Amino acid sequence: MPENLPKLTPEGKVEADSRYQQILSQYSSRFDSEQKALVQGLCIFVQPALERLRAFHLENGDAPAVYLKPLMERDKKPSPSPAASPAPEAAKKS
Repeated sequence: MPENLPKLTPEGKVEADSRYQQILSQYSSRFDSEQKALVQGLCIFVQPALERLRAFHLENGDAPAVYLKPLMERDKKPSPSPAASPAPEAAKKS
């Protein structure tokens, strides 16, 4: 495992370890020892982000923070129909 792992709270360590154990219980046969160490490191690295996300207080009635809303309506120009444009031969005769 890498040496630059984040410092976790005791609860965070327990959660990261249980996440790692759950992954191993489901997919252990698919990983070699190097990949298992990588998965364990990833479980530890993701824990601080999860704790910050959970610390954000939300109520059931809170609206989404980000949603798609057009800033302005743009008028769409109709595309010229092929019948409306002059034929190339007619343009040459003029």
